[in-house]
Amino acid sequence: MKNSRNNGLAGIIFNLSFCLMLIFAGGDPCSADETVVTDLTDLSIQELMNVEITLAARKPRKLSETSAAVFMITAEDIRRSGVTSIPEALRMVPGLQVARIGSGRWAITSRGFNSRFAYKLLVLIDGRSVYTPVFSGVFWENQDVLLEDIDRIEIIRGPGASLWGANAVNGIINIITKHSKETQGNMLTAGIGSEEKGFGSARNGGKLGESGTYRLYAKYFNRDEAVETSGKDAGDDWDMLRAGFRSDFSFSDKDEMTLQGDIYQGEKNQTFIFPSITAPYTEVIKDDETMFGGNILGRWQRRFSDSSDIALQFYYSHSETPELNTLVDEDTYDMDFQHRFVFGEKHELSWGLGYRFYRDNIPPTAMMSFEPREEEEHLFSAFVQDDFNFIKDRVRLTLGTKVEYNESTDFEIQPNARVLLTPHKDHILWAAVSRAVKTPSRLEKNIRMLTGVIPPASPENPTPLPVLLVLSGNSGVVSQEVVALESGYRLKAIDRFSFDMAVFYNLYDNLIELVPDSPYLNADPANPAMTQPTRGETRMEAETWGIELAINWELTKCWQVKTAYTLFQEDMHEELGLSVLPEDRAPRHQVSLRSSADLPWNLEFDLWFRYVDELSAIPVESYSALDLRLGWNLSENIEISIAGQSLTDPEHPEFYENGLFSYPAEIERSLYAKIVWRF
Repeated sequence: MKNSRNNGLAGIIFNLSFCLMLIFAGGDPCSADETVVTDLTDLSIQELMNVEITLAARKPRKLSETSAAVFMITAEDIRRSGVTSIPEALRMVPGLQVARIGSGRWAITSRGFNSRFAYKLLVLIDGRSVYTPVFSGVFWENQDVLLEDIDRIEIIRGPGASLWGANAVNGIINIITKHSKETQGNMLTAGIGSEEKGFGSARNGGKLGESGTYRLYAKYFNRDEAVETSGKDAGDDWDMLRAGFRSDFSFSDKDEMTLQGDIYQGEKNQTFIFPSITAPYTEVIKDDETMFGGNILGRWQRRFSDSSDIALQFYYSHSETPELNTLVDEDTYDMDFQHRFVFGEKHELSWGLGYRFYRDNIPPTAMMSFEPREEEEHLFSAFVQDDFNFIKDRVRLTLGTKVEYNESTDFEIQPNARVLLTPHKDHILWAAVSRAVKTPSRLEKNIRMLTGVIPPASPENPTPLPVLLVLSGNSGVVSQEVVALESGYRLKAIDRFSFDMAVFYNLYDNLIELVPDSPYLNADPANPAMTQPTRGETRMEAETWGIELAINWELTKCWQVKTAYTLFQEDMHEELGLSVLPEDRAPRHQVSLRSSADLPWNLEFDLWFRYVDELSAIPVESYSALDLRLGWNLSENIEISIAGQSLTDPEHPEFYENGLFSYPAEIERSLYAKIVWRF
C-alpha cells in the first residue's frame, strides 16, 4: 500500500580491545585534554545519585532518594554507547525487554508481556504521551528526537498509574530534551555505515530577545533492510526526515514557558504474507509506505516559592502510521494542570487535573476492519499525592491515587502506597504496593481480522472447504488489572561504587484470553468456506516476579564500568482459551556490561556486552552482542567516532511476532563512522 503522504572474529576483537584498554589505563589517560561537555556528562557517580528526577513523583527528587525502581540514562551514556536510536539506548535498563523485530520494528516492554504491540508501558517525550489507544502501545518507528539534544531518559519499572494514569502498568519512560539555552550555537553531524547507510543532522540555537532562547533542528537517516532466516533481504529498509524547534522563556524569577514541536515524514518498506480465501491460501504483498506526523507542546510554570508551584501543559499530536496494509490516522489533544505545595511541617501535597480528547480513523481492508471505522474518546482525570516526612531524613511515606473517567469502563481508581527508609545516609530501603489498570483498546473492542486460512483436505482440516480463522473484538472486555508489590535497596556512591536492587511480585487479573466461538458456514456463494471465529475475553490471571540489579563502578577517574542484570519469571493461568501473550516471550536472564575509558590523545574507548536468554515460546535462541566505539576529540568542537554493533554474529534473531504476517527477520552486524562539528 502506498498512501499520500562470526564468533571467532568477535573473540579477537574483544581480546584486542580489552588489552588496549588495560594498556592505556595503565598510563595517565586523565592527562588528555578534557572534552567540552554539558549537563550530566562530567558528573561522578556520587553526583549523579544526587541528580533530581521528576518522573517518579511529578516533582524534582534526588535519584538516590526515590521510592521506586528508577533508572536514568544520561546524555553521556547515549553518546558513549554509540546508539543511533532511542530503542537501542533502552537496552541499558535492567527490567526492560528490548528486542528488534526488523529494520524499523521493535518490541519493548517492562517486566514481561512483550510484543510488537506491547501495551503495558507508558512512554512520554518531554511529558507528552506517545502511546496510541488503537492498541495501547507505541509505534516506536515514529518516536525520535535529535539524540544530541537528549538531556536524560528517566525510566520507572513498575506501576506509575497513581500519578500518570491508565497504561502506566509495568513501567514509564520519559525522554527529556535539553533546555534551549544549553544548545546555543550551531552543530552539524554526518555519518555513513553498513546498516546506517547515511545519516546527518543540523541544529541552530540562539536568543529570542532578553528573556528567551530557541533551537531549530533537522535530521535524516536511511537504514538498510534486515535479512530473513533464509538469508534473503527482508525488504524492510526505511528512511525518515524530521525537523523541529524548542523555545524557552524566563519572563521573571517566577514564570517560565516552553513551546516546542516536531514534524516528520518517512518511507518504509515491508513484506507481508497475508492469508487468502483462495488457493494457495496465502499471498505475498510488498508495501512502500509513507508515515507522517507532527506535534506541538506548550508548558507554563509559575514558582511561588521553593516549596510551591503550579504547571499547565497542553499538546496536540497527529500521526498517520501505515500498519498491516491500512493507515492508522490519529489526533490527540491533551491538557494537564498540576499544583504542588507544603502543608504543615511534614506534608508536601501534589494534585492535578487532566483532560484528553482522542480521535482515530482506520480504513477497512479485505483482511481487517474496525467497527466503527472512526472513534472519538474523552478521558477525564484527577490525582492527589501526599509525601509525609514521618521522621525527618529517616522515614518518608507516600500515599496517592489517580481517578480517571473513560467512556469504556467509567471510573478507574489507581492508588499506591510507598515507604522510604534511610537507616544510614548511604543506605536506602524502600517498598511499595500499587494498583494499576490498562483500559480496553480499540483492537480489543472493535477489530475484525482474518488471521489465517486452513486449506481444505489438510491434516488440520479434512473437510472440502477452507476454514477461515477470524478474530473478533469484544465490546464487553473490562480493564486489565495489576496489584504490584515491590521493594528495593540502594547503596549511594561509596568509594566510587553504587548498587541498586529491586525485587517485585505482580499479580494480574482480567488479562485477554482468546476463546473460540461456534463455527459457521460463510454465506458468500462465490467463495464457500467455514469460518471459525475467536474473541477475546478478559478472564485470565497471571503472576510475574523478578530481581533487577544495577551496579556502577569508577575504577579510575577515567574508567567507569556499568553493569545491569535482570531475572524474570512468569506464570500464566489460562482457563479454556489461549493467552494472547503466552509465557516465555520475555528472557529469563539478561546481562548488560558497559565499559567507558578516556585514553591519552583525546581518545575514548567504549565497550558494551549484552546477553539475552532464549524466548522459548516464539522461539528465539539466546544470543550475545558486543558493541565497540572508538572516539577521537580532534578539537574542542570536532568529534570523530567509529562504532561496531552486534559484532558477535553476522546476524541473529531477537524477536518474532507470531500472527502479524511479516517474514521472520534477523538483525545484522553493523559498522558506521560519524563526525560531529559544533561551532
